Amino acid sequence: MSKKYKLPLHIKKYIQTELYDYKKNKKIIFELEKDNNIKRTRTILLTLQRINKIDKVLNNLPEEDKDAVEKIFFEKHNQVYAEMQYGITKDMYYNIKNKMIYLTAIEFELI
Repeated sequence: MSKKYKLPLHIKKYIQTELYDYKKNKKIIFELEKDNNIKRTRTILLTLQRINKIDKVLNNLPEEDKDAVEKIFFEKHNQVYAEMQYGITKDMYYNIKNKMIYLTAIEFELI
């Protein structure tokens, strides 16, 4: 891993989980917002905040990186599958994965 994207393991795992859960959380929040009778609890507000921070990072990425992030985190493809199906090299896969985790950690103010 590139030293410039180096993070403590506990931060890396936390952010990685947030990124893998991003689409699921976004869908749940969308469903809850359709029902106007639902009160905005602290948990819902914190989840919305995390979604917005991930959206902000995604919007600042180049289009090619966004596509790779989609395959890695949201479609949950492993490195071999991503390389075979989409031509994402091993170096590119891990560089983009670590970059997204690092940038998200900055946005979450964990580093």
